Amino acid sequence: NIEYAQADILRLESIGRTFDFIECIGVLHHLEDPVAGWRVLRSLLRPGGVMHIGLYSELARRDIAAAQELIVAQGYEATTEGIRQFRSDLQLVDRWRPFRSLTALEDFYDTSGCRDLLFHAKEHRFTLRRIKESLAELELDFLKFNVDSATQQRYSLQYPGELARADLNCWTQFEVENPSTFLAMYNFYVHSRA
Repeated sequence: NIEYAQADILRLESIGRTFDFIECIGVLHHLEDPVAGWRVLRSLLRPGGVMHIGLYSELARRDIAAAQELIVAQGYEATTEGIRQFRSDLQLVDRWRPFRSLTALEDFYDTSGCRDLLFHAKEHRFTLRRIKESLAELELDFLKFNVDSATQQRYSLQYPGELARADLNCWTQFEVENPSTFLAMYNFYVHSRA
C-alpha cells in the first residue's frame, strides 16, 4: 500500500493530505530557503506526528565549506572531468594539503558523492541554535538524535539522564567539544505538539 510521487517540496501544500510520519534527509539544506521547505512539510504533519530530519552542521563541515570556497576560486567545474581533476590535485598539489583529510570520506571517491559533498550548487549549514529557533517557530519538539552507539555512550556519560537526551543546549556543548560528531549531518527526530 505504498504510493510513490515526485513533487516540489514548496508546492506540497496543495496535495490535500497529512501524514503521521515525514522523513526529509539531506534535502532541506539544498533549498534556497530551507526553513520555508520545512514549514511546508510541517503543514502536512498531523498533531502528534513525527519528522525525521537531516541537516548539515556548520561546525562539522567547516573544512568542507573552506574546500568548497577554494574549489570555486580555483575554477573547478562540477563535471566528471572537473571532479576528477580536483581529486587528483587534492592528493598532489601542495595548496590542497590542508584538505587531504577529505580523502577519508567515502563520498570523495564516488563522482556523484563528491559532487554532492563538495560541488553542490546550493548548501546551507545549520547550528544547533538555529535548529532550536526553527523548531520553536514550527511548533515542533526535539526528540532525539540518530547517532551511532559510541557517540550516544560518550554523550550519556557526560550528560546522564533521559531529559539530557533531548536537550539541545547539552548537545551544543557536546558538539563544541567533539566537532566531527555530525560530520555526515544532524540526523534527528522531532514531533508536532498534539
